[in-house]
Amino acid sequence: MVPSPVLRRHPDDSWTLAAPRKVSPRTQRVLLALADAIIPASPRTETTLEDVTRHALVCLQYMPQSSARLFLVGMRLLNWAPLWRLRGLRPLTRLSRDKARRHLIAVTQSRWLPVRLSMYGPLGLFMSTYFDQDYAHRAIDYDPVPFIEARIELRRKWVEGVEPEAEEEIHHLPVVPR
Repeated sequence: MVPSPVLRRHPDDSWTLAAPRKVSPRTQRVLLALADAIIPASPRTETTLEDVTRHALVCLQYMPQSSARLFLVGMRLLNWAPLWRLRGLRPLTRLSRDKARRHLIAVTQSRWLPVRLSMYGPLGLFMSTYFDQDYAHRAIDYDPVPFIEARIELRRKWVEGVEPEAEEEIHHLPVVPR
């Protein structure tokens, strides 16, 4: 990706990303296995799973401690989906990606709402992180840079006291001539 001078962080922003939440090696393996089973097989790089898992742990830092802990417990329970679904004795971390994926798809198709809902968190977290990667953007022909640059420029205008034009605001729909 070509670096844009508009997108560079400004020292006055005072924005730093949180450090990833510390988890046990076992929990780390569970997160890697779930990420591997959830995100698409292509496109990927050699560090995709580690990047997605690391970002998931960063996101957990922004949750209240009790929510983050509950989320990780839910991930550990999903790891044992084959057992509590009475479809096997081994956790997802011991299965191939395809078998683990089939178990997780079955969880999303359960007739019981709480079981289906248990997949919303991992799906949302891992997929949103995956689709934020440059290689995923290229694969789906998505280029967010011009939009982000326009938003940053608009913010700078607001800070300088300039009111935005109607076409610069996101929530206004375009006027269709009659």
